Amino acid sequence: MKEAFPLISDYGFKQLKLNRIEGFVETENTNCKKALSKLDFQLEKTLKNCEMKNGELISVDVYVIMV
Repeated sequence: MKEAFPLISDYGFKQLKLNRIEGFVETENTNCKKALSKLDFQLEKTLKNCEMKNGELISVDVYVIMV
């Protein structure tokens, strides 16, 4: 993922003219959050109890990288 993401983000920012790329991660998923941090994503906000998983409400963290 570390090799592919710079290519993907370059395409998104330069060719598609995106100004941000977001990643939505379950708050409890520490491995995925670490991976996004290594790719220079920043935690923007936490959406508390916003989704249902296995009949229970879960929170989601929103990570973002901007131009």
